[in-house]
Amino acid sequence: MHLPNPLRMNDWDNKTFFWAFQAIQLVFVGVVCLDLVGYQIPIAREALAFLYLTFLPGILVLKALRLHNLGTIETVLYSVGLSLAVLMLTGLGANTVYPLLGYTRPFSFAILFLTIVAVVQVLLYLALTRDRGHAGSSPKIAVPSSPAAPFLMLLPFLAIIGTYLRDEYHMVTLLFLLLVLIAIVGLAVGFDRLIPTSCYPLAIYAIALSLLYHTSLISEYVWGYDIHHELHLVNGVLIPGFWDMTIPYNTNGMLSVVALVPIYSLISDLDPVWVFKILYPLLFALVPLALYRAVEKQTDARIGFLSIFFFFSFFTFYTEMISLARQQIAELFLALTVLVMIDKTMDRNRQAFLMVTFAFAMIVSHYGLSYIYFFSLVPAWLLLVVSERLHFSLPERLTGRPGILKPDLLAPSGTGGRMSARTLVLPYILVFAALAYLWYSTVAEGTALATVTGIGDKIWNTLFADSFNPTTAQGMQILTSQSTTPLHSLAKVVHIATQGLISVGLLATLARRERWRIEPEYLAVSLVFLLINVAGIVVPFFSSSLNTSRLYHITLIFLAPFAIIGGIALYEAAVGRIRTIQVAPFMGTAYQALSAFFVVFFLFNSGLIYQVVDDDPTSMALETTGDKPVFNGKEVQGARWLFSEGIERPIYVDGTRWWLLLGFDPHRQRYIPANSSLVEPSTYLYFGTYNVVRDSIRIEAQEHAVTTAVYTDAGWFIRNRNKVYDNAGSAVYYR
Repeated sequence: MHLPNPLRMNDWDNKTFFWAFQAIQLVFVGVVCLDLVGYQIPIAREALAFLYLTFLPGILVLKALRLHNLGTIETVLYSVGLSLAVLMLTGLGANTVYPLLGYTRPFSFAILFLTIVAVVQVLLYLALTRDRGHAGSSPKIAVPSSPAAPFLMLLPFLAIIGTYLRDEYHMVTLLFLLLVLIAIVGLAVGFDRLIPTSCYPLAIYAIALSLLYHTSLISEYVWGYDIHHELHLVNGVLIPGFWDMTIPYNTNGMLSVVALVPIYSLISDLDPVWVFKILYPLLFALVPLALYRAVEKQTDARIGFLSIFFFFSFFTFYTEMISLARQQIAELFLALTVLVMIDKTMDRNRQAFLMVTFAFAMIVSHYGLSYIYFFSLVPAWLLLVVSERLHFSLPERLTGRPGILKPDLLAPSGTGGRMSARTLVLPYILVFAALAYLWYSTVAEGTALATVTGIGDKIWNTLFADSFNPTTAQGMQILTSQSTTPLHSLAKVVHIATQGLISVGLLATLARRERWRIEPEYLAVSLVFLLINVAGIVVPFFSSSLNTSRLYHITLIFLAPFAIIGGIALYEAAVGRIRTIQVAPFMGTAYQALSAFFVVFFLFNSGLIYQVVDDDPTSMALETTGDKPVFNGKEVQGARWLFSEGIERPIYVDGTRWWLLLGFDPHRQRYIPANSSLVEPSTYLYFGTYNVVRDSIRIEAQEHAVTTAVYTDAGWFIRNRNKVYDNAGSAVYYR
């Protein structure tokens, strides 16, 4: 069955495109106007606003660039990335220009709505005039006839229903089932059963979104760490209707938070909490899809699927990243950059435009990821240049004689050692550096630039004295620490094995360039990212600036495919020596063995295994009784009451509840000290549900880069204090 493909509207002829576009816009504006006068259609405004903002501006930019016949996946990915860039620039422009014209609330619905519609009309005019000569086509969308398609589409709904049952009735049965089904999909691809190749992109997006929703939707409030500060900054824009770019917080300079979230919230009429919990996962789930497409174009579909299954199986993807909205958006732009970088068929000018646009969008989305990517570009570029120069400077009789010297280890297959036009060039790196410096040095009082300078100074001052020291090198501390149980020790071995597979895969790729069609730019950056992984273990204060798990997650953006290549190389080497391996269960082919291994990896990371055997459970979604930064309505209500009092007194709070209060006012809360006598008088003490029910407080201590925590009796801290608030889920004391 084939239907007209609305996801490739940029390929339509101008007349059809114009009338279809205006019809969509008319419906959207009509639904918004009906909503404003009180005639609300459930979900209509939210859904149409999301589609309008996320897809249509980017489609117009693609048409203005005359980029056609990209295919459905690339068209969707590029249009979303360009749309987000347009929205962030629109928010920045409105915040800069309107106050000069006397409008002091640029982030108000009326002004922002009219501005976005006007910007879209300008883009429509540019698209139609610049693409006037395009003859147009009628690309069709193929609806998969496989029964796997509806099954995969149901996975996100299973996650939604499962989180509802968890929150309301403390039932996690459906979430258990969801994780088991995802594991079965992984095995099915490895065994080449049930899931056809045509469904791989759908499977990637559906599984990624399901994993994100199975954690993001727990609780009716944001949960985690940094996201509470991000929510505070968003409210700091929405309440006054203006973004104060001088507030000296690193996060305050990130348009992915202070511009993008307010725009989605105002236009869709969604509370920022639900923008974070519903809309951002829809965007972040595109990251695995973009990476899958990049890997598939360089290898094949099954290697692409298994590498991305490895990528989103790692727990950081659906736990830590849920509480880092700015990094979610930045990773989308990095994934799009990778996809553009490996495309050697695109016109160079259009390719340069996309790479610079995505670079700027990444810079204004997350400083940490931008720094890591930039500092990997320089050595990767040098590696490519030296490789090229070495090849051309060697005598031809040496490079041409087999067995003596390969022409170029980084050259792709089929080139005879000759490099094709490189997409990682010095002007791109210089533009990236200039944009990063200008943005980070001017916005938010230059705190983002000062932060990386401070980290660099700390690393330099301790590099030679504290390398390999577990108290300063967080990665080394994780490797050398004693696991709580034998099962957790086995999980650590599995994690270390993935690092070994990546190393073997990189070596195999370098040794057999004629087999693995990895583009030189991708391979060069991957080699640098492997060194970043090593630095996270060895270099003091390097991984702790982000967290080791986040650093590893970032490097997997490039390194995940090499784990699959390494697994295939090891399997083939083992089979060459021990033929009986192929008759062992789950070892019939390399793909079967790898799918079984990474399904085990997934079951450990998701916490399903620990939950089943009740062995120190780790899952945010499956474990409902532990002390985690997941806050219920009564805790939020208590925090709101506390800050609504308007009395500027310090508030003492323990290590977990500290993050909840951070979302209300980052200046007033203080960590509860280990000694109760150090708590000052005339201060508040905030207890959450865990404190009240367990009569326990989490006390944290930091030694260099390592944080440790112990729990102590709460009774020592509430003696001689008066309870001034209690809602059976949170309490406030005062003395």
